[in-house]
Amino acid sequence: MLMCVGTWSAHAQAPVDTDSRVLALERLWGQAAQFRDIKALESIFDKSLVYVHIDGRLMTKAEVLEDTRMASSVDIVVESSMARSHGNTVIVAGILRLKGVEGGKPYLRRGRFVDTWLYEEGHWMCVSSMTTPMQR
Repeated sequence: MLMCVGTWSAHAQAPVDTDSRVLALERLWGQAAQFRDIKALESIFDKSLVYVHIDGRLMTKAEVLEDTRMASSVDIVVESSMARSHGNTVIVAGILRLKGVEGGKPYLRRGRFVDTWLYEEGHWMCVSSMTTPMQR
């Protein structure tokens, strides 16, 4: 499904309904992460991805993919999000909830995220992502 959305925008110049297309990629990102679909994640992350994890770690694309590969099961729910277009760039901001088990102990985390998407060479790629923890 992720590949279809990526190809769909690949045949057009920066799409008119940019925000909705990028928000669809955001939803697919959450699903791919939840089901550890590394191939799908590889296709939406730029090779120079700068990623700030909710725990503060600064990570590369390779580190994000490895972290996803090694993670235990996690439920990812985006509570809200909005997108703003700026030419060939879209900034997405929102709130997410992560629920899972780490070190044998259950956790529930909420965070605000900001993702930056760039339309280049016929498709959208996430070039940066940052999530900061929120109080419950």
